[in-house]
Amino acid sequence: MTLPLLELPDSLNYIGLFLTLDCNLNCSYCINDPEQAGQRATLFKIQARDTRHLSPEQWITALKRIPYRQDLPVTLQGGEPTLYWKTRGLGPLLGGTEHYFDLLTNFALKPRDFVASLDGNQRKLQRDAPYPSIRVSYHAAEMNRTWQGRGFAELVERCEALGSLGFRVAPRKTDSDVGIYMVAHPDNQVTPEMEALYQGRVPFETKEFLGVHQGQLYGHYLYPYSTDLIARHFAPSTLACECRTTELLIDPLGFVWGCHYYLYANWEKGGPEAQFAKLAAGDFRYRQMQDDLFDPEQMRPIGHLLDPDFTMAALTEFRSCREYGRCIGCDTKIKNDRFQSYYDQGIPHTSVQMRNIQLPSALRHSLAAEELDRVAPYLAPLDGAIL
Repeated sequence: MTLPLLELPDSLNYIGLFLTLDCNLNCSYCINDPEQAGQRATLFKIQARDTRHLSPEQWITALKRIPYRQDLPVTLQGGEPTLYWKTRGLGPLLGGTEHYFDLLTNFALKPRDFVASLDGNQRKLQRDAPYPSIRVSYHAAEMNRTWQGRGFAELVERCEALGSLGFRVAPRKTDSDVGIYMVAHPDNQVTPEMEALYQGRVPFETKEFLGVHQGQLYGHYLYPYSTDLIARHFAPSTLACECRTTELLIDPLGFVWGCHYYLYANWEKGGPEAQFAKLAAGDFRYRQMQDDLFDPEQMRPIGHLLDPDFTMAALTEFRSCREYGRCIGCDTKIKNDRFQSYYDQGIPHTSVQMRNIQLPSALRHSLAAEELDRVAPYLAPLDGAIL
């Protein structure tokens, strides 16, 4: 099956492909948990089965729709993406398209097993970029449990071992294909012992913690109360707004979603497996079948990558949403885009764009005057209704 090419806008910032939402770890803080509420395996029961993701051949067909751009890799993520297709899926996927890929991983496989799983396609994870293509996340409690108290040391050794297996490994991130990243959660600390282990060997950075911890909000967000409205009990229910995505977010079954919250919340309930079976029987004509597959009033995908009628115009449409206040932090945080627009020009970028936020008067009055002026363009008139 050959599908029409997608026309990528120059403004497209990110292509995120969630190969699987299965994971080998059971962290207390997991970005996949839409509630950020507790142990991953008990509160976010999405352990994957073989029937719940596309095959490598289907992914290759889907990804061939995306024109190759050297400066816009496809980011493989999860869950733990190296577990996809029983750890045998990465090689065929990397070798089947001309794209370069980034990989977000917790290094579940031993170095030689990881390289073997690539089937000789490791160059697809090597490109000229200001940061490593393989970004390894450090999860202190779980890795110390798994590796008998030497979690960080084991992770550094695994990354360093890639240097003898065809990858660049260097202390500076601009010179290395692999680097280690840790969420700067209040419970996480960079110790002198950790510094002694990574310095001079592999790049290491902390990433901003996004969310609520012990009643305090962490992170800097463009839209007020977008992530903490419910978590910090500012309102009894979520609010209405209109929203669209600036990223191409694709779940394990090939559905395209408008934000991370919709994707995670749907998969928390088990994922759209039943809808996928019907869609596959209908030649993936999602645009024609969407109202029969999903309740129009509920969270649903904005497209499917194997639908011949899917176009990038689906990302540009503002859609009604009633979940404002439960947003995943990475969607509404102020950050840099791939053009460095925030750091260089002061232009804030977010993964989603919002308007007509139905923020009630009491919450508006809680904002400082300067903050209210800043967010006013995103708010709906107090006497207006958009839904």
